[in-house]
Amino acid sequence: MKSSLLQLITRNWPIKGAALFLALMLYVAVQLQQPVTTSFDVTLNVLLPRGRALVHPAPRVRVQISGKGSQILKLRSLAGDITRRVPDTLTTPTWSIHLDPSDVELALPKGADVRVMEVRPSEITLALDSVARKEVKIVSLVSVTPDSGQVLHGGLSMTPTTVRLVGPEQRLATIDSVTTVPMEITNVSGAFSRSVPIDTGPLGIVRLSPKQVMVTGDMGRIAERSFAGIPVESGGGAITSFIVTPSRVLVSIRGPEERVQTLTRDSLRVVAHITGTSGGVARITVIAPRGITARAIPDSVTLRRRVTPPAPRRRG
Repeated sequence: MKSSLLQLITRNWPIKGAALFLALMLYVAVQLQQPVTTSFDVTLNVLLPRGRALVHPAPRVRVQISGKGSQILKLRSLAGDITRRVPDTLTTPTWSIHLDPSDVELALPKGADVRVMEVRPSEITLALDSVARKEVKIVSLVSVTPDSGQVLHGGLSMTPTTVRLVGPEQRLATIDSVTTVPMEITNVSGAFSRSVPIDTGPLGIVRLSPKQVMVTGDMGRIAERSFAGIPVESGGGAITSFIVTPSRVLVSIRGPEERVQTLTRDSLRVVAHITGTSGGVARITVIAPRGITARAIPDSVTLRRRVTPPAPRRRG
């Protein structure tokens, strides 16, 4: 009987073996098409500003994924990680992160037919070492070299004029101001603006915001005019104690064209610098509106003491 059973099993064994193999493969294929849910660990990569550190390491993140068994088998593990950058301007000792499935989908292989079901934990609070905050002024190291026949109207303007620093309290106490990088502006006409970085080299681990400023200015043409017959005075009014020679001078002015054209004789004052009581030669200067260059021709006058005639005698 045993012999008959053995013969029954081994009869046509290649065909039976092939059928068994195909049945097994069919079972596996069917199982691979069934939905499967599994979990993977993903690394949370936290990018910190210079000079800051985490008090405790970032926790690992557990991700639950669902998909066909064949897709899960191909996946095996998640390549990559979830990256978050701590803002440079953060001064608080904690920073909270919210994670959702869309954050993990970026780490999935391209074309993977799976779905991220859940991320645990979804809310993470990281503890960072403490820092301080301080606002200081910005000193401009920007200069303008006008082309021939051009002049800068009203100087340069800078926006903003202060910057916020973040860093160790002891280090911030030593910083009263920051500067822009040195920059020379050339070959400009009319209104202009330039974005200029702030020099961060001396700051070390101290961070700042913003990291650049906007410098603006306005270039215009230079014009010249002359006014003749401007009286020489003392600065407080007419000179009465001396005879002034010449008493009136020529004044030549130079400056932005639109301003020069609007000036009048009354916009200028010629002042003699009187140093003694006996007269002599006195240097003269011209007081002109701001931004206007003026000079007197000649640049000095002669002062002669005015003599008061004696009062006539009375007849008795």
